[in-house]
Amino acid sequence: MDVDQKLYLRVTGMKERNSNLKVLLSVGGYSVSAAFKGIASDPNKRAIFVKSSLSYLETYNFDGLDIDWEYPEEEDRETYILLLKELKEAFEAKGYLLTAAVNSKLEQHAYNLADMLKYLDFINIMCYDFYGSWSDYTGQNSALYASSVETAAEKRSLNVEAAANKWVTAGAPKSKLAIGTAFYGRSFTLSNPNNHGIHAPITGAGEDGGEDHYVTICSKYDDWERIWDSEQMNPYKLNGDQWLGYDDVESIGLKAQWIKTNGFFGVMIWAIDQDDINGLCGEKQVLLKEINKQIAN
Repeated sequence: MDVDQKLYLRVTGMKERNSNLKVLLSVGGYSVSAAFKGIASDPNKRAIFVKSSLSYLETYNFDGLDIDWEYPEEEDRETYILLLKELKEAFEAKGYLLTAAVNSKLEQHAYNLADMLKYLDFINIMCYDFYGSWSDYTGQNSALYASSVETAAEKRSLNVEAAANKWVTAGAPKSKLAIGTAFYGRSFTLSNPNNHGIHAPITGAGEDGGEDHYVTICSKYDDWERIWDSEQMNPYKLNGDQWLGYDDVESIGLKAQWIKTNGFFGVMIWAIDQDDINGLCGEKQVLLKEINKQIAN
């Protein structure tokens, strides 16, 4: 569909208006990442993947490739690096960039960071999905800071500050780390509507299925009560037994400030089409504009 509608060429064509713009093609995602295991473990398949990647980037005028393998397991540790190595060696002659999207929980996945840093121009850390339908109680999808009610293990992992600094402590330079932000929220059904703070008991995901894009949140849930969590620097919304943790203009601006102040490479967003792109709630693309404003300040 993207090819048929010439979406790739329309996006890369924006470089005619902004000569500094770099457009990378991302390959993978949760639903298809298992395919990487077979590709990376077979030398012939790796060669085919490298060749086809080069062809795609050249045909559609991309500036590089992002590998979104969610997530390499222990048996993939070496072949993951081999795939990155062979891609980078092929890309260097063309000047193409190579990046990767990674889980924030570095210790839980087969990441050989030292070798990753050899071949990746920068790393996109997915600092979201900290809490969701799999959780035992309410929690923020992408809180900036830890909550005092969390366990010690949760405080060490389930917030942007801790997740980003975990990669730094492991040896990644901040100049190579883009910190992920979320333009969507996660919802829960409360066991007791009167108990609605962080770690409140739940019966399961929210009635909406557990996930809402910002445009839905601002347009359909505008009459829900907004409660600001000054510890985690994130809001949540409340409507009876429905609880929704999300980011709005205030919290996303604070995250962008934190990322810039702390010297990280930049901000990664999942995903810009989940913003209010048509201005249903007022100004168009308010979250993206707020990030740009804070980064530019």
